[in-house]
Amino acid sequence: MMKYLKYFITPVLLQAVMIGILLGGHWMWFGLAVLFVVVIGGDAVLGEDASQPEYSHPWLIELPLHLALPLVAMLLLSFAWASGSGTQDFLGIGQLLTGLFSYDFFTERNGSVWSDYVGALLGVGFIVAGYGTNVGHELTHRIKDRIAMLEGRWLLSASCNADFAIEHVYGHHITVGTDKDPATARRGENVYTFFIRSTVFGHISAWKHELKRLRKKGFSLFSFRNRMITGYIMSVFLCAVFFSAGGVLGLVLFLGQAVFAKFILEIVNYMEHYGLTRKSEQRIGPEHSWNTNKRMSSMVLFSLTRHSAHHEKPMVKFWKLDPYKNAPQMPYGYLTTLVICLIPPLWYRIITPGLNGWEQEYVPV
Repeated sequence: MMKYLKYFITPVLLQAVMIGILLGGHWMWFGLAVLFVVVIGGDAVLGEDASQPEYSHPWLIELPLHLALPLVAMLLLSFAWASGSGTQDFLGIGQLLTGLFSYDFFTERNGSVWSDYVGALLGVGFIVAGYGTNVGHELTHRIKDRIAMLEGRWLLSASCNADFAIEHVYGHHITVGTDKDPATARRGENVYTFFIRSTVFGHISAWKHELKRLRKKGFSLFSFRNRMITGYIMSVFLCAVFFSAGGVLGLVLFLGQAVFAKFILEIVNYMEHYGLTRKSEQRIGPEHSWNTNKRMSSMVLFSLTRHSAHHEKPMVKFWKLDPYKNAPQMPYGYLTTLVICLIPPLWYRIITPGLNGWEQEYVPV
């Protein structure tokens, strides 16, 4: 049973973030603290898992994917409520909670200071990236499943990421490792310049792909068939929700977590392909992505960690991916590696030996 239950850890982490936000005050840091302890501590203690169990009830594994949209929506609505002040009670959430629990939610919320909101913003951003964007990534690969695509695009709208479902599937997976791919980090490039380059050129690339598709099908640029425009509208709707809940503060908090979630996504892109190059005519193989089989990272990220297999066979569902223990290996689990990337000298020092070994094996002299 544990092989099914392990994929429900992320929904539980989301609830920890949501509870902290609703409690207000310093509790707003609670979810972020739980997330770091569980993921970084879990990777350190639990080691690796390269197993490939058989699943006789695959719908149970798919369930947390389809729970992502309603749960992320609940988290965002809670965050929107927390941006209110005084007697503001977005959707009556405060009155409902006060009727259920003997806790003064309004007083605690109204006593929150800017540093408390920072904790909430970071916690929401991590969940929107690690659960929302990650599941959105999995679902938008299912290009023939209209329901999955719709769920995925709404999840991506939480980080104002209209371009991802287009550029990632039709761009990155074709050009990975080459100079044409904005999402492949170059050797010596730091994560901050990469974030800007990947964000700008990835967005431009998505527009190019979408315009090409619209022209081919004879659709107008200015229509609801334009997935970039509808993606923008989804995010604008969420902006409006937050503005109605908390005014300017609500809008700032939503956009703040969206930018942070997007930054997390680009750090993940950075560390998944850093320095691994490929000629455009080369077949994409396991050697073109950094991989890890750290147990906790694999569970909370739905095997995104088996990234070498994902790029070799991008349409394979997450629970069928091969572990590829011989692929280039990340030095640590995902969250630990992510933190290291924020300190470029430390990142270069840790990753360079592995990259040098990879170049000796795969780059012809």
